[in-house]
Amino acid sequence: MSSSSTMTLEQLLESISAAATGVIDQITWKRLLIFSSGGLLCKLLWDQYGILRYRNRPPTMLGWPVVGYTPTMIKYTLECFLPHLVKPRPPALLTNFLFANAVMVDHWLYAEKLHQKHMDGDFKTEFPPSFQGVLGENSIICLPGGKIHTHHKKLRNKLLSTLAPKPCLAVLPEMSVEVRAILDELVEATAKDGSGAFEPRAAHLAAKVSTLQITAGLEPATQARVEELTSTVMEGIFGVPINLGRFSQYGRALAAKKELRVIIKKLLDSPIKDKRNVLADLASTTEGGVAFSLEETLDTIVTLLLAGKLTTADALPNVVANLCRYPEWVAKIAAEPLEFHSIEAESDTLKFVMECLRCDPPVGAFRRTCKEALDLGEYGVIPPQCQMAVIFRASLQDVSDKFDPSRWTPEQVASLGWLPFGGHQPHSCIGRNLALLELQLFARILCREYTVQADDLEKVVIPGKVFSKLFKDGMQVKVYKK
Repeated sequence: MSSSSTMTLEQLLESISAAATGVIDQITWKRLLIFSSGGLLCKLLWDQYGILRYRNRPPTMLGWPVVGYTPTMIKYTLECFLPHLVKPRPPALLTNFLFANAVMVDHWLYAEKLHQKHMDGDFKTEFPPSFQGVLGENSIICLPGGKIHTHHKKLRNKLLSTLAPKPCLAVLPEMSVEVRAILDELVEATAKDGSGAFEPRAAHLAAKVSTLQITAGLEPATQARVEELTSTVMEGIFGVPINLGRFSQYGRALAAKKELRVIIKKLLDSPIKDKRNVLADLASTTEGGVAFSLEETLDTIVTLLLAGKLTTADALPNVVANLCRYPEWVAKIAAEPLEFHSIEAESDTLKFVMECLRCDPPVGAFRRTCKEALDLGEYGVIPPQCQMAVIFRASLQDVSDKFDPSRWTPEQVASLGWLPFGGHQPHSCIGRNLALLELQLFARILCREYTVQADDLEKVVIPGKVFSKLFKDGMQVKVYKK
């Protein structure tokens, strides 16, 4: 009886083994690929459309499967595609772009319903998948911020001390040299070719000024390589988040970031200490024991380099364009001195720069998530863990459709002046002082010492540049010395 039972069990095991072997034998690489692709597609579709199970969600437009409205965004750029989705756009709209669902929330609604929870630390910084992968989880912009997150607050305060008004004003002489170098180059281009492209030179100037404060300057060869790598990273930020090495934008961006980290690590090993700079400060420990880890330092420096290229590089061409459109402000700005005792002292230059930033903010939104559902009252409920994009571009542009720098009284600067830099929130722009100083100094040097003309100020969509429209032909300008 026992022997018969044992044989039966062995036969059963052999039968199971044979069946399994038969199934495995029938699996080919082609079938395995089909099964894997099908599983991945199902996951992508669930990630996109599974959110429809929440009945109280805001008005919803999820677009095409997998890609959502990413093609529309590429066609019209990130800053301009929203008006092409629905008119008028509701204060809260659940949509899908850059391969992720996000609720677009107007800033006024955020201020009314969500801001306090943000300041308390209930929100997590969230970016599209490719953006998040390139920045790295250790960047200060990705660390949890708010009242309860003391680590982020201490590190941010340490960083802000290096980018405070006084340290920024200390690099004013070097900044002036870089501004004049770019303008003199345009003077030569005008004499030789009849005009010169300002946008690429603005990007170079923004990168140079950023490194003055971040690393106390770089050798020319290193500076050129850093700018090239930063551009590659920027191109991959908005690409499909698939790493195919040099065969995909995202893969090239990750490789470029890796090389940037190697350069920064070498600079960390021998930081310049006779001039105050972000790199040296992050590498040191304060009396209170606050210090960035190596990974936090590397990812944060890469983030700062990207931020300088993404923001000021876009703002400088708008300053030039508006000086050409409104020449009555040139004389007012030219009458002001090149010395700065305060970055935000009331002046015609500050008013002009703030109005340029209001009309064309370099960044017009920020993304966050919350593990809990967020009640927007009559505009619906944001599902838990769903991304939200807080749109402040519209709040700035809705102030007026007229370009009028005189609106920027000290009271207006105090109430609205932070909004072009993300508003009052735990991750607002830490480079605000440096950006305002650079833009004002550039405007004053240009108006006092040079004459600028531009015949075509049309902005167009440039293939591969999905963030915002750019000036046609790189913004051709004619620059002459006075």
